[in-house]
Amino acid sequence: MKRDRLKKAIVGVLGAATILGALSGCSNSQKPAETTTAKASEESKKEETSSVAAQSGSETTAAAEPVTIYAATGGSPKPFTFVDSSNQLTGHNIELIKAIFDRLPQYKLEIEVTDFPSIFAGLDSDRYQIGVNNFAKNEKRKEKYLFTDPIFANEYVAIFAKDNKKAESINTWEDLSGLKTISQSGINITTALENYNAANPQKAINIEYSDEDLVLQIQDVEAGKYDFVLMDKPMFEYYEKEFNFNVTGVSISSDVAKDLMEEPYSYLIVSKGNEKLVEDLNQALKEVIEDGTSKEINLKWFGSDYSPSYK
Repeated sequence: MKRDRLKKAIVGVLGAATILGALSGCSNSQKPAETTTAKASEESKKEETSSVAAQSGSETTAAAEPVTIYAATGGSPKPFTFVDSSNQLTGHNIELIKAIFDRLPQYKLEIEVTDFPSIFAGLDSDRYQIGVNNFAKNEKRKEKYLFTDPIFANEYVAIFAKDNKKAESINTWEDLSGLKTISQSGINITTALENYNAANPQKAINIEYSDEDLVLQIQDVEAGKYDFVLMDKPMFEYYEKEFNFNVTGVSISSDVAKDLMEEPYSYLIVSKGNEKLVEDLNQALKEVIEDGTSKEINLKWFGSDYSPSYK
């Protein structure tokens, strides 16, 4: 009897020890599990904001979460990109990129307004994947960024005050040499002027850089502060109807524009490493142009169609 009681006592002690050991093991194993979960969560966040180059539209299922693409714009010049009286971001470029992403369900578009230099800084760090600001293409940008197919076919005019006799003799870019103009840094027009000056240092155009609104730039020309301002023809026509300026526009031929720029077009620029995104954007852009959506957007903002041709 005593032996039976002793056996039961030993079994009881061993059982309790086993249970305590198991509980102790569970307690100790929880911490590594939590750490692993935290690390996985952190890695997930990193993956979400990293390059989207490997993403494929064909691999995205209806149940999959779309990849968020961050686009940046400077919010000028109007009517390509601007914040309206209701504090809503709008304009030709903005409506066009939204139409493009309407055809890309594998992506979710987020657009942020920032100062112009921050667009490039954000693209460099991949904080932004797309720059939306009527961008021109040049060699320096080609080294750092990817470009979509053209989104806009530009034509140019030099704006002079109506009583400025110099406007009558403007037939080539060289006729602008020695004259004073105003332009925003980094935009396609300024790139054209800078390319001309680089190729013709002895006949350079005097450029004053400013973030001043284009309406004010035209008014400065009208008042005689500057000899001329160079801008997109559709943009000038847009402002001329609204403000009835006392100025005249002298057309710059597309052949001359092609000499100064690789192509007289505007583009979306994309951060390096996002080749798949560029491929998807180009496919959707082609659809937007060929189905007439781009034409509708152009007619709304400019009264004429400046869509690039795929023919």
